[in-house]
Amino acid sequence: MLTRVTDTIIEELIAATCKDARSRHFLLHALHGLVRVAKAEQLQEMRQDVALATRDLNLPEGCDSDSTEPT
Repeated sequence: MLTRVTDTIIEELIAATCKDARSRHFLLHALHGLVRVAKAEQLQEMRQDVALATRDLNLPEGCDSDSTEPT
């Protein structure tokens, strides 16, 4: 799910800040959850941008996906 770069950065951050196993475990799951939320937010923003762009798009007659005539 996460990229290798993201996993590497998370592991390095944990190694630099946590000394005991409990803290490492907690921070690992917290950071992975944060990355998942950020990805979901980014996807939602992209979908909103696409919806806004396609709503404002005025296609001329014959340029819709149902058209079989040459343009």
